[in-house]
Amino acid sequence: MAFPTHVLVSPLNWGLGHATRCIPVIRYFLQQGSKVSLASDGNALQLLKDEFPDLHSLELNSSQVTYSTSGFFFYLKLMLQGDGLKKRAQKDEVLIEDYIDKQGVDLLISDHRFGAFSENIKSVIISHQLQFKAGLFSFGSSYLNAKYLNRYDEVWVPDTDTLPNLSGILSQSHWVNVPVKEIGVLSRFSNLSLEKDIDYLAVISGPEPLRTHFEKKLIEAFSTLRSKKCILVRGVYDRSELEDLPHLNFYNHLKSEDLNQLICRAKLVICRSGYSSVMDMACLGKSVFFVPTPHQGEQEYLAKRLENQRTAPFSAQKRFKTTALENIELYSGFNSKEMHRFPLPGFRQTLEG
Repeated sequence: MAFPTHVLVSPLNWGLGHATRCIPVIRYFLQQGSKVSLASDGNALQLLKDEFPDLHSLELNSSQVTYSTSGFFFYLKLMLQGDGLKKRAQKDEVLIEDYIDKQGVDLLISDHRFGAFSENIKSVIISHQLQFKAGLFSFGSSYLNAKYLNRYDEVWVPDTDTLPNLSGILSQSHWVNVPVKEIGVLSRFSNLSLEKDIDYLAVISGPEPLRTHFEKKLIEAFSTLRSKKCILVRGVYDRSELEDLPHLNFYNHLKSEDLNQLICRAKLVICRSGYSSVMDMACLGKSVFFVPTPHQGEQEYLAKRLENQRTAPFSAQKRFKTTALENIELYSGFNSKEMHRFPLPGFRQTLEG
């Protein structure tokens, strides 16, 4: 096929990670001269519209879900919402097909949004999660996930093509039978040589009410660190601003360029161990302390794996204390030189093949 002339990029709106890791993909196709359009909903769509205000966008049906704060019921509640999600995804497919037909789209890129799919043009899906870590629900959710992935022409795994990789066994599945291609690590950030004048930078993300619980925990912890320069990026839209303290500054949300600068200025970053955050920190070679979103097996797996590799420590949210940050020197941090970024060599040729 010829190189695509019009690309439709459609991330899932569960947290902001799916949207943020689409940013380098969008930049790539724009640099190659392709037209790019956006399709999503909620904060994910708003983030991409803020980053690319000149791109046309299609608003899809809400892909949000509600979460339980308890372990077993966390996954059970998600499964009970499955029928509603399936119906919304089917409505999205109708919207997407109509948009493709009218706008002349010739490549559809979904970031784990199963309603972003077309049988009429090449459809690929970005996913590092070919299998799930979900306790008793791991087998069933992994099987169902593979069933939906197999609809696509290809699965693009945002990871290196060498070992050790970042995703570990998450990106392995014997149930996925369409071509699976590593495309390189996705990050919207670049290394900047800036003075390290921030002691602790906390970047919050993830679903409610777990995001708010984490925010309260961090504010309580940081309030005692009066000798440290601390910054907390809340990761929210349409919220009232929190009042700064002499040693602690708050930001609701930042564009990529501004957040990039803060991360590069930070001596230590505290964040979730969602895969997009892991990729960002790896590409910037940061020292990180991870706090997985409670009951999210994928994040717990990644955090434990990185601690076992002595790359970065982690703590469960309910046990998080600032005293744990004092042992960061026992860990190596990430080495940005080992990260093979998107696009890997030959990526354009695979699209034209």
